[in-house]
Amino acid sequence: MLKYILVLLAYLLGSIPFSYILGEYFRHDDIRKHGSGNIGTTNAFRVFGKMIGVSVLILDVLKSGLLLFLIKNDIIFADKELFHPLIYGFASVLGHIFPVWFKFRGGKGVATSFGLLLAYSPITALALIPMFIVITVLTRYVSLASTFSTLTAAYLGTFLYIYSNSTDYNLIFMVILILITLLIFVRHRSNFKRIRNGTENKITIGKKPY
Repeated sequence: MLKYILVLLAYLLGSIPFSYILGEYFRHDDIRKHGSGNIGTTNAFRVFGKMIGVSVLILDVLKSGLLLFLIKNDIIFADKELFHPLIYGFASVLGHIFPVWFKFRGGKGVATSFGLLLAYSPITALALIPMFIVITVLTRYVSLASTFSTLTAAYLGTFLYIYSNSTDYNLIFMVILILITLLIFVRHRSNFKRIRNGTENKITIGKKPY
């Protein structure tokens, strides 16, 4: 029973809309009424600036990675029969993308997916950061950097599953990274359309909010 309760808890943690909460508390404004209308990290930077943006980024990473990390490293419930740790991280990602509080319309899952990967395989996660930065700097499109980095994660997951001897890089690892990639690409469909039309917002970190 505990393993099912923890899946629900992970989903609920993932569904906490930190960008909405911090925006309402510090700016008395609804992030959904500005920018792309999305409650994710990128829009938090765009709408509310660096301070809130960084805070949302950290919290979104933690809400998917913390429980996974604690379970994976036997810090909690070490003597209990639980699901694979990645299941709990994935539940948090689903909670972020499909939050019950906002009629299942949430963020795009990039920061929470990074949190999952960082908690489970830090080296793999950190290896993606240079690619994300380079694509962002060259194109100024965070959406492109996010999707291509996620696609690379799926390729890495497949490669490690096939060639690594580590039990960490198993079938569940590969499948969840592929599922996350598919979800993130689906969630970015409107971004791809705007890029083709030349109407996609380019990164404006450092610009005064509003």
